Amino acid sequence: MDQAHNIEGFIRRIAGTNKSLTVVTGYFNIGSFPKGSIASIRKPKSYENWLRVLGKIKNPVILYTDSPAFAEAFDNIRNHTKDLTKSVVINRTSLWSFQIIPKIAKLYSTPGYPKHYPNTYVPAYTALTHSKLPVVLDAINQSYFLTDYYCWLDIGYFRDILARKQSFWLEVPSDFDATKVGVTRVYNSKLSDIRPKTIIYGNLNWIGGGLFLGKPDVLVRFGKQYKDTVMRYLNESLMNVEQQILYSMFTTEERKAHPLDVDVQLYIPGRKKVLSNNPWFYLGYLMYNET
Repeated sequence: MDQAHNIEGFIRRIAGTNKSLTVVTGYFNIGSFPKGSIASIRKPKSYENWLRVLGKIKNPVILYTDSPAFAEAFDNIRNHTKDLTKSVVINRTSLWSFQIIPKIAKLYSTPGYPKHYPNTYVPAYTALTHSKLPVVLDAINQSYFLTDYYCWLDIGYFRDILARKQSFWLEVPSDFDATKVGVTRVYNSKLSDIRPKTIIYGNLNWIGGGLFLGKPDVLVRFGKQYKDTVMRYLNESLMNVEQQILYSMFTTEERKAHPLDVDVQLYIPGRKKVLSNNPWFYLGYLMYNET
């Protein structure tokens, strides 16, 4: 009862401020896989190491995983903020993103389908990138923490600051448009005169998938349009990870043919000075505020 009261009091104190943000992250164990090239292998140990940064976040944090051991490690790392911590162990096949693995695998095994490691090489990796929005939507639906905003955050997003000791908040930028979903525009890629097949086959990028920021109701609508797009592309024998799907669905011709319910707000690296120069992580570091 006291714990619940403490959480409610905390949520009330940050309500209406840019700190009223729940962070949702996830880890699904697909073993080791090639990252970038067939010779460069990423192992589960990397995620176990990067997990340590989450212990420094002062916002409520929710982890979705299929690994009880990973959930236990997460809980231990956030033991000092356990009232603002929730680990959810699930069977990943309960998510639509993992239910389509057989279709993705069949497509990737088609002769001539381009191989990008691991994006179009490991079907389970493709599926886990598509699981980001579904677990955010579940967190919203379950109302674990009733904050004004939610964001998805990759486990390894703040890997470059593992050595920093300070705790920090993730705060909603003051210029954020609450009708949109905030993302980092990594490349100034063209949106007109380009087809989804070119993007998906070529593994081309526009925005990063490491962080999505939004109001709960906006993220729910965004998640629906995203799922509909993934399923449509799969039926058209096109598939890749979330970044290529997002780029494709926001191109000029695709938006004409398939109007979108929710737009994105682009945060462009270099506009403001932040702690990291890595353009993939710009929005997260823009939101980063040490205490």
